[in-house]
Amino acid sequence: MLTRLLTIVPLLLCPLLMLGCMWAMRGMGHRENPQRRARVGQDEVPTAARVAQLERDLAELRGRLPEADIPAENPSTPQPDRPRQVRLTTPVPPS
Repeated sequence: MLTRLLTIVPLLLCPLLMLGCMWAMRGMGHRENPQRRARVGQDEVPTAARVAQLERDLAELRGRLPEADIPAENPSTPQPDRPRQVRLTTPVPPS
């Protein structure tokens, strides 16, 4: 009797464990992040002002590094792959 019960218990626990996991995952998305509450109270900078500030920072950095405006001879950007050359041959019959 105990042997039979030991074979049935995992089968009964599997759906219950799955339901418990689903319930836990569902609850994860509804919790409010404490950092989010702190950000809501802060004054948000308008987008245009933020862009203007970033452009001023960029102009300042370019002023510090005049060689940054000169394009490199060998850019570090990845090059596209060369097309593979496929040899058109007749298949060799198995021996």
